[in-house]
Amino acid sequence: MDVLETLNNLQSAAEEDIKKKQEKSHNPEYHFDKLKMYFGEDYTINGITVSIPTIGDILNIGESKFYQAISPFLSNSTSIRVLLYDVFKKDWNKTKDIEVFYILYQLLEDKEPLKLLFKDFSFDGFELIQARKNVDDPEYNHLALLNQDKNMIIYDDEYMEIAEFIRAMMNVHPKVERAKGKTTKQWILQEDRMKAEQDDKKKGASTLLPLVSSCINHPGFKYKLEELKQVNICQFMDSVNRIQKYEQGTAALHGIYGGMVSAKDIPEDLINFMGEL
Repeated sequence: MDVLETLNNLQSAAEEDIKKKQEKSHNPEYHFDKLKMYFGEDYTINGITVSIPTIGDILNIGESKFYQAISPFLSNSTSIRVLLYDVFKKDWNKTKDIEVFYILYQLLEDKEPLKLLFKDFSFDGFELIQARKNVDDPEYNHLALLNQDKNMIIYDDEYMEIAEFIRAMMNVHPKVERAKGKTTKQWILQEDRMKAEQDDKKKGASTLLPLVSSCINHPGFKYKLEELKQVNICQFMDSVNRIQKYEQGTAALHGIYGGMVSAKDIPEDLINFMGEL
């Protein structure tokens, strides 16, 4: 890769970073503490406690089984829009995350790995309903999960708090893509079907192995392979992102000092190793 290509990649990375921050600024504010998450502390909402597993925990239960079990929390309507349209005849543009969770959870064959996250709680027995959140609400216009045996209800915003905690922990943030017009929707769905056929060939590929291998072979990574088993998944994902940020910043500084690019063309945050990820 030549210098100009490297600098172009840096500029693209900077633009993508700006785009992500703009999207983040439009997201609802959630209440979990990311510092506590980093240190592996449990998070509780509406009596439901979410725990953070270590790399060793995931290794013991099986990576593919673990990711399959948590997929209902990691997915949104955009990521499963073909399934929604072809099987359930639903428009992904009008489908909320809590509906996606309910659909995918019913399809899970093995829910045992979820005990890594929910040690004393199960989502079995919950039904998706229309509910009123307050007695003053004139209509039942809130989606919720209801378990009559437990006399428990999980409202849409409470579910999203749980889902966003797990997504932040796993460093998985599904894109949100809307479309208007029947033709546009059909074109997007067909494109997704073609992509799915290509992705089928990659089934069975490890998500964590390339990340673990890259970190272990990076000179700045402090953990040895066996020690890594004790690191929680949030800390590990943070390390992956931090190493990427460090390498991007180092390459940008080399470009500046080498006179190949002006410092004013590089966002300050790109060269700040200790900045927000």
